[in-house]
Amino acid sequence: MRLSIVAKPATKERLEAIRQIGSEDVVYYSIEDRAAIFDQFGAFVERVKAADLRASVVEAGPPIGKIVMGEDGWREQTDDWVDAIRLLASHGVEVICYNFMPQVFDDAMVVRTSFETKTRGGAITSAYRATDVNHQTLVDADVLPISKDEMRANLKRFLDEVIPVAEEVSIKLAMHPDDPPTSPMGGLQRIMSSVEDYDWLLAANPSKANGITYCIGCFAELGCNLEGLIDRWSDRIHFVHFRNISGCLDDFVETFPDDGDVDLLSVLRKLNEVGYTGCIRPDHAPKLSGEHVEIEGYGFQGHIFTAGYLRGLLTAVAFK
Repeated sequence: MRLSIVAKPATKERLEAIRQIGSEDVVYYSIEDRAAIFDQFGAFVERVKAADLRASVVEAGPPIGKIVMGEDGWREQTDDWVDAIRLLASHGVEVICYNFMPQVFDDAMVVRTSFETKTRGGAITSAYRATDVNHQTLVDADVLPISKDEMRANLKRFLDEVIPVAEEVSIKLAMHPDDPPTSPMGGLQRIMSSVEDYDWLLAANPSKANGITYCIGCFAELGCNLEGLIDRWSDRIHFVHFRNISGCLDDFVETFPDDGDVDLLSVLRKLNEVGYTGCIRPDHAPKLSGEHVEIEGYGFQGHIFTAGYLRGLLTAVAFK
């Protein structure tokens, strides 16, 4: 398993720090932004190389919202994805992490009900409580819902067009769960919210290029047997998000990695057992005192702490 980290923003100093703590891989994170791929990614790769890093994973892509909802313009967006896959592969990208939530927020449709919850030592973190969600105002009224079957058909059409290209250029697509994995939200269906949804995804296109982002936090929110899911999907897990939570699907808090309900060492041991060798990165982390954070959950200090903890666990796993 390879430690990887997101740096938002990806300054020279942060990229150097990522290399200094022992990571050789960096994750490019810019959700549904066409310019981020076609106009800016090449310059990012040059900065990464200057820091002796690899841009191995991209959590980004051209806009996908019309593809998800089957709206006019889905064809043009699909063509953009084909071009983006070829471009990213030419820069050495191995995995594209994406999601298929309705793209109604700046960060797709990731929903939290608090960004001011206190965790250990008064650190500020995010939380979700289902009873606090106002479904009537969550989504703009002009967003027209479609059925789960229609959304699945849209996803299969997308996969059947882009997976052959991914196979051709040796890149893998890794679907991230709905976050939180619950449906519907704001009157809109979400189709990556259960184990059954993921079984459907993998059967919809059997190519090994069609795979999973194994988000430990999201599957923990579902109350799943995390090690059992790794066995179930072992050959289709292409990327791992490392975070911990306390609570359950309808009421959870995102914690420091050593302070939640999940036995992360056990999860990493299972990933090692099945032969996972891809990238794993710190996911949403609490904000440490005095830190300025541009994107909630992506404070650099919190991610560096999580990376150190993860690196220690990976060493323990390697030596059993």
